Amino acid sequence: AVEPPVLSIQENTHTITSNDTFVITCSGQRDVEWSWPRNQSSVENRISVNNCSGLFCKKLVLVNAIANDTGAYTCFYINSSTVKEETATSVYVFVQDNKAPFVTSLTDDPYVVYITGNKTVVVPCLGSIPDLNVTLYARYPEKTFVPNGDTIFWDSQKGFTVPSYLISYAGMVVCKTTIDEESHYSLMYMVVVVGHKIYEFTLSPLLQVELAAGERLTLKCVARTELNVGMDFQWNYPAKNVSKKKKLQNRSTITSSRQQLWPELVFTSILTIENVMLTDAGKYVCTGSSGKMMKENSTSVRIHEKPFIIIDRKAGSLIETKLDEKVVKIPVKFTAYPQPQVEWYKNGDLIKLHKFKSGYTLTIHDVTTKEAGNYTVVLTNPTTKERQTHTYQLVVNVAPQIYEKAVASHNNFYKYGSKPTLTCTAYGIPSPVKIQWQWQPEHCGFTYLNVRASTVPYECQNWKNINDKVGSNQIKSIQNQTVWDNGKLKTRSSLVIWAANTSVIYRCFATNKAGHDERIIFFHVTRGLEVSLRPNKNIIEKDNVSLLCSADGNTYENIMWYRRSSNFTKSPTRGQPINICRIPVFGKKLTGTIVSDPSGENLTLEIHFQSISLQDQGDYVCAVQNKKTKEQVCFIKDISVQERKAPMIIEQLNNQPVNMSETIEIRCKVEGTPKPFITWFKNNETLIENSGILLQDQNSTLSIQRVTKEDGGFYMCMACNDLGCATSETLIAVEGTEEKTNLELIILVGTGVIAMFFWLLLIIILRTVKRPNRGDLKTGYLSIIMDPDEVPMDEQCERLAYDASKWEFPRDRLKLGKPLGRGAFGQVVEAAAFGIDKLATCKTVAVKMLKEGATSSEHRALMSELKILIHIGHHLNVVNLLGACTKVGGSPLMVIVEYCKHGNLSTYLRSKREEFVPYKSKVVKPKQIKDKNIAGEVKCRLDSIASSQSSASSGFAEEKSLSDVEEQEEEELYKNPLTMEDLICYSFQVARGMEFLASRKCIHRDLAARNILLSENKVVKICDFGLARDVYKDPDYVRKGDARLPLKWMAPETIFDRVYTTQSDVWSFGVLLWEIFSLGASPYPGVQIDEEFCRRLKEGTRMRAPDYATPEVYQTMLDCWHGNPKDRPTFSELVEHLGNLLQANAQQDGKDYIPLTMSLNMEEDSGLSLPTSPASCREEEEGCDPKFHYDNIAGISRYLQNSKRKSRPVSVKTFDDVPVQQTVIIVTDDNQTDSGMVLASEELKTLENRPNQTLSFSTILPSKSKESVMSETSNQTSGYQSGYHSDDTDMVAYTNEETELLHGDQGSQNCCTQTTKYDTVNLYKTPSVCGNGSCRSEI
Repeated sequence: AVEPPVLSIQENTHTITSNDTFVITCSGQRDVEWSWPRNQSSVENRISVNNCSGLFCKKLVLVNAIANDTGAYTCFYINSSTVKEETATSVYVFVQDNKAPFVTSLTDDPYVVYITGNKTVVVPCLGSIPDLNVTLYARYPEKTFVPNGDTIFWDSQKGFTVPSYLISYAGMVVCKTTIDEESHYSLMYMVVVVGHKIYEFTLSPLLQVELAAGERLTLKCVARTELNVGMDFQWNYPAKNVSKKKKLQNRSTITSSRQQLWPELVFTSILTIENVMLTDAGKYVCTGSSGKMMKENSTSVRIHEKPFIIIDRKAGSLIETKLDEKVVKIPVKFTAYPQPQVEWYKNGDLIKLHKFKSGYTLTIHDVTTKEAGNYTVVLTNPTTKERQTHTYQLVVNVAPQIYEKAVASHNNFYKYGSKPTLTCTAYGIPSPVKIQWQWQPEHCGFTYLNVRASTVPYECQNWKNINDKVGSNQIKSIQNQTVWDNGKLKTRSSLVIWAANTSVIYRCFATNKAGHDERIIFFHVTRGLEVSLRPNKNIIEKDNVSLLCSADGNTYENIMWYRRSSNFTKSPTRGQPINICRIPVFGKKLTGTIVSDPSGENLTLEIHFQSISLQDQGDYVCAVQNKKTKEQVCFIKDISVQERKAPMIIEQLNNQPVNMSETIEIRCKVEGTPKPFITWFKNNETLIENSGILLQDQNSTLSIQRVTKEDGGFYMCMACNDLGCATSETLIAVEGTEEKTNLELIILVGTGVIAMFFWLLLIIILRTVKRPNRGDLKTGYLSIIMDPDEVPMDEQCERLAYDASKWEFPRDRLKLGKPLGRGAFGQVVEAAAFGIDKLATCKTVAVKMLKEGATSSEHRALMSELKILIHIGHHLNVVNLLGACTKVGGSPLMVIVEYCKHGNLSTYLRSKREEFVPYKSKVVKPKQIKDKNIAGEVKCRLDSIASSQSSASSGFAEEKSLSDVEEQEEEELYKNPLTMEDLICYSFQVARGMEFLASRKCIHRDLAARNILLSENKVVKICDFGLARDVYKDPDYVRKGDARLPLKWMAPETIFDRVYTTQSDVWSFGVLLWEIFSLGASPYPGVQIDEEFCRRLKEGTRMRAPDYATPEVYQTMLDCWHGNPKDRPTFSELVEHLGNLLQANAQQDGKDYIPLTMSLNMEEDSGLSLPTSPASCREEEEGCDPKFHYDNIAGISRYLQNSKRKSRPVSVKTFDDVPVQQTVIIVTDDNQTDSGMVLASEELKTLENRPNQTLSFSTILPSKSKESVMSETSNQTSGYQSGYHSDDTDMVAYTNEETELLHGDQGSQNCCTQTTKYDTVNLYKTPSVCGNGSCRSEI
C-alpha cells in the first residue's frame, strides 16, 4: 500500500501571525502536489511551490501572510483520482490578525445559507484566530444565538452551527466577535429555505390508454411538492426515440407549469402528440427530479386502426339466480374503443328504477320474481354511433312453497270410513315441481319429552314410500296436475284415500333445482267424534263464537271440554303436528252447555264465547270415554283470535315524477284488523277504476297506464275499518310535453301540404290513365277495408306494410284452445299466449286462422286483414291486434287479437231484456247509499280513449249463447241491471271507435251489433269476423246475386250502386242504434227483405222507433238514414251529440226521483215513459243540488245554422204504415233463406225506374218549450245536434190523426206550455267511459 505524503509540520493546526512567512515541505513515494485556500485573487503572487531535496519532494512558501490565508494546506499525490486520507496529508493554518478575525471569501458565489430538510444548518463564518468568542445575530426580527455547547456551537474551521428552525424565519444572519473591546463582524449571509420533498407524483391516465389512429394523445404528469422546490421533468416515449434516429418531424409538444397551493407546490408537465400512428403505441415514462429526490411513473398506450365494438357472446345468455338473493350481477364482456355508451332494457323497456345499478355490469339488489325477464344491453360507439346489442335471460328460481302449510295444524281428524283427499299445492321455479308422497306410523319415534323441549317429536326418519301399503290406508290414486292460480303455474298433487281406517302420518315432499319443502299431515282417524267452530272463519276480537263437540251417544260417554295448559308448548319445531291425545295433561276443565238432540243419538257439548277476547285463544280439547273399552278419546281444536287493529300505513307514499306515456304503479301497503277497505282519491275526489286506471290487489295497488298530463295531481289512499281510517298522500308530477314548437308545427304543416299536393296529383294521373268502375268493386271476404279512394281494393295487401320484428309472435308460445267461431273459410279460436303482454306471463287471446285447404285468395284476404289492423293502430273501442304468426313452414297464418269474454252486444242485450230499468235511481241498493261518501262520483276517462291502452279488455269471443251467459251470472256485468245510460254509453263508444276508423281512412262495411263485442267494465269494441263468419248460415246475410250481404244494415247507395264510404257506415250505425235501443231485436221486424223492401227504402221509408229509444235517439237514427249521404252526420258529430245525451242522462240519473209530468208514445207499442222534470228528492239518500236537475238541452248544432246539410223533416214514413205483402220464395239451389227472401242481382235494376208512390205515414212532431227555443239562439255547444230536439220541460205526443190536424191549422195554433226554470248545465265535449257498471261524465 502507498503511504500518504509526509509534511514537515506534523501537527494538525499551525498558527502564524500576519505578515509572517510560512514554509512547509512535503515528501512522498510518488509525485506530489500542493493545494491551499483560494480566499484572495492575488494569492498566487505570495505563494510559491518548488522542488526540494529528495526524489518526490515539494516545498510551499507563503510570504506576507494575511488573515484570508487561513485554511487547510494539503499535499497529495498527483495521479490519485480523488484526494483522500490515504493519498493526501493536510494541516490547517491560522493566520492571526486581530483586526480581521473572520475569513472573507472572495468567490463569486452568493453569501447564502440554504436551509434544507436537515435539522441543523452551518453559517460558514470561519475564524482566523482559533479560539474566538463568537455570537450569531439573525434579523429580522433580530435575535441573538450564543453557543451553548449542546445544540448551538461555533467552530473556527467550520463556522456557526445552529438548529434550522431557529433561523428559518430570518432573512439574514451574521457572526460577531469582540477583540480588545472592538466588535468585528463576518460577512452577511442570506437565509434561503430550500425544499426537495415530492409528496405525490402521478401520471394520468395511469391505466392503459387507448386511441384510434389520427387522434390526439395527451398525458399529464403532476408533482405535488413542498415549498421552495424546483422540479425537472423528463419524458421517454417511442416517438421520441424514433424521431432522434430517423430525424422525423416531431409531432410531440411538452408544456410545463407551476402553481402554488399553500402549503405546497404543484408542478405539471403535459405531453401532447398530434395524429397518433400505430408506431406511437408502447410505454410512456415520466420522470421528475427535485435535486435530492426523484420519482417516476409510466403508462402504456395502445393504438387502434379505427373505433369498434365487439361483444363476447361466448359467455352465455342464461343467468340463473334464486329468490331473495341479495345481489345478482349481469356482466357484459366486450372490447371496444372508445368506451361505449351503455343502456339496459328489460323486456324492451329502458331501465330507470333505483333497484338497478347500471353500467357495464347490471346489478340487481334483493331479487324477486318480478326481476325475471330478458335484459338487453345496448352498447353505442359515441364516435361512429355503431350499436351492438346482446340479450340475457334472467331466470329467478324459487324453492318450492307448499301453500297448505299456512293453515296446517295438528287438527287433521278424519271420520272412520271416510274417503278424504289430501292435497299439496306447490309453487316454484322452475316448474312443474316434483311432489312425492310418503308415510309412517302415527307413533313412530314419538316422544313427549321432545314436545316439552320444543324439539321435533318424530325421531323416525325412515319415511315409507306411499306404495308400501302395509299398515297404512289403501290409496286409490295420486293425481298430479299443473294449474294456473293467481297468475302462477302451480303443481297440485292430490292423494285420494279409499277409506280412512288407520291413523298415520303423511308427508308430501316438493322439490326442484332451487330447493325443497315438505308438509307433515297428521292423519288421525276418529269414530263418531266431531268438533266444530261457529262461525267457521277467521275469528276477530269481540266476535261471538261457539265451540261444539259432538259424539256418538251409543259409543261414547262422559263428554268434557278442557283448555290445554298454557305451559304446554303450543307447536313443536318445524310446524310438525302431534297426537295431542297422548299428552297426559289436558289442563283446566270447562263448563259447557249440553245441546239437546231430538234423536238422542248424539251427545253435544257447547262452549259459548260472548265477545271473545285475546285471552280466550288457545287449544281446547274435547275428551270422551268409550263405553266398552273405557279408553279415552280426545279431539283438539285451536282457536286463534285476531286482535282488532286500526288501519296503519306501513310505507308512506312518496312523491313520484313520471314521464309522459309511461306507466306508474303506486302501492298502498296497509295493515289492520278487520282488513281495511282501501279507497283512492285524486285531488280529493274519489278515483274509480276505468280505462287507463287499474286498481289491483283489492285496491291496494294503483296503476296508471300511459300517463297523460291530466293524470298529474295529488293522490291519496284511504284505508278504513271499524276502528278508523289511515291516509297517505303522494304528488305525481308528469314531466314532458306533447306540444310542438311553432317551428315544428310550420314544418309539419308545410310537409303535409306538399305531400297532399303530390298525392292529389298522383290520383289525378292514375284516374286519367284508368278510371276504375265502381260496379266492379266486390265485397270480398273482409268487412273492414281501406277506403278504395285511398288504396285500391286489389292493391291493399301489397301496399300496406307488415313489420315482422314488431308483430311476429313465436308459434311455440301460443297454446290453442276451444273454437269461438267458424266460417266457411276461417275460424276464431281461444288461445293462451305466453309473453305477449308485459303485464302478465300468460294472456288469453283470440286467434284468427284459415281452415285447412284454404285457397291463396283466402290467405291473401287474411293477410290483408292483418295489415289493415296494423294500419288502423290501437284504440280502446276497437278489437286491437296483439301479434301474428306469418312465418312459412309452421302452422297456417294466424292473426292474434284481443279476447272479449262477454260475447257480442246483440246476444248480451237480448239476455238483459228482463232486467232493463231506465234509470238506476229506481234500484239503488242500501249499501250503495251507505258508501256514497266514500265512493264519490264515478269519473270518466273517455277523453283519452283514442290514445289510452285498453286495460279493461281481456278477451274476445264472437258468440255467446244464453247458456254461456247463465254460467257467468256471478260476474259483476250480469249482476247489475241494464239502464238507459248503458245503452247511450254503448252507442257513444261505438261512435268513438268508428270515428277512429274513419280517421284512419277505413270503412267497416258490416257495422252491426253482432260485430260489437263486450269487454270488461262495459267497454265495447268494434270487430270484424270476416272469414270466420259463416254468411251462408247466418240469417242476417241475404243472397244478392253471387254474394250474401247484410241488406238490413246497408245504405241504399250500397245496395244499388255498390258504393262503400264512411257515410254508408253512418247509415249502418243508425241501424245499430236501433238494435241497441230495441235490446237486441232484429231490424225491420215483420218486413219481407225483397225487391219491394229495397224500393221502399230508397223512396224514404224508414223503420219505426224502437221500444226503448228516446225522441233524441230516434231522431239521431233518422239523421243517419238520410237518403243523401252528404246530409248524414259524421261520426265526429255523432260522438259529440251522443256525449251530450250521455251527460244529460247521467245528470238525471244522479238524483233519486220519479218523473211524473210527461210521457211520450212514439208508437202504440213503445210503452216507454220518459222523464221530464224532477218530482222528488230524498234527502236521506242524497243532498238536493239543483245543478243536477235533468236538463236535456244539448244546444242547437252549428251545422243547423251554418252548414248546408238539410235537417230531417218532422215526419217520416215507416214500414209499419203500409202493409207489406208476405211473399214466400222457394229456394231450390242451396236451401238458404232469410225469412224466405232471396234477391237476384237483376231484380234491383228496375227499381230506380219505378214511379214514386205517395203513401200515408205517421208523423212525429216536437213541442218546444221556451227554454228550448232560447237554446237555439244562445247555446251552441255541439257540432252536431239531432234535427229533432225534445225539451225536458213539456212534451206532447200526438197520434197520426192529431198530427194531420196540426198540419192543417198550424198557423193558428198556439202551443201554451208550462215552463220550469232550471239551472244551466255546462256541457262537455268529451264524455266518458262506462266503468263499474255505469257511465258518468265530468261536469
